[in-house]
Amino acid sequence: MRSMTGYSKLTYQSEDFVIDMEIKSVNNKNLNLKIKMPSALNFLETKIRTKVGEEVSRGSIDLKIDFEDRRDIDNLFEYDEKICEAYLKVLNQMEEKLNDKFTNKMDYLIRNFNVIKRKENDTNDYEEVILSNLEKLLEEFLVFKNTEGNRLKEYFLERLDFIKERVEIIKLHKAKVVDIYKEKLLKRLETIREEVTFKEEDILKEILLFTDRSDISEEISRLDSHLKQLEIELKSDEKIVGKKIDFILQEIFRELNTTGVKCSSYEISKIVVECKNEIEKIREQAMNIE
Repeated sequence: MRSMTGYSKLTYQSEDFVIDMEIKSVNNKNLNLKIKMPSALNFLETKIRTKVGEEVSRGSIDLKIDFEDRRDIDNLFEYDEKICEAYLKVLNQMEEKLNDKFTNKMDYLIRNFNVIKRKENDTNDYEEVILSNLEKLLEEFLVFKNTEGNRLKEYFLERLDFIKERVEIIKLHKAKVVDIYKEKLLKRLETIREEVTFKEEDILKEILLFTDRSDISEEISRLDSHLKQLEIELKSDEKIVGKKIDFILQEIFRELNTTGVKCSSYEISKIVVECKNEIEKIREQAMNIE
């Protein structure tokens, strides 16, 4: 189990580069990655998004990359000599043809024809150092998320044990509900026996109708099944379980609601309310599970 809350920071320094990376995340239904980095690294955005997406499936993530190239700037750029000569030739022809002069042909050439470029091998150097450090950053990031996820798992299991204990108490009370109703009905009828005539079969029919209306056997059976499935998901080694847990919690809450509506026992109603409160606690924290 892994939390969607995570944080990691990394600093890298060498003779050529200085890199500061920071990544943090909070819960989100889908993966929403925002990247802030120098424009010189824009060509790496797709690869960065792919690498993060391979490790994280959900969450709102902010990734910040500060980058400094310490190398001699004279060695970082080059110009295309053949293209420059070709453009200058055209500019000279235009001057001769139009009988006019450009005020600054070199300035016009550089501004309009993009003849100065960063050396291609520099981008390869950037890619290697950025992506390798991103891997290290993500390793620590996942450690944080796993640690937080394990803390939440322990909390969920404690709440689950409480709910399971309460369901067992409901089972004990369930067996007594009809007997208590029967006893109360007979006492009530006894007090009005002299005023109202009734048949034994009518009493039996009323008891059977009550038994049918208040029977929560199916709800309890499904509740047991859902609680067992929730425990399996919580204890599994699978990292991405957030959506499964949310679905199971919805089903548990639904069965508790039905149980509370069908059963007229105060004791059972009280326990149902307690269980629903525990489910809400789990659901609130489960929003942070990836």
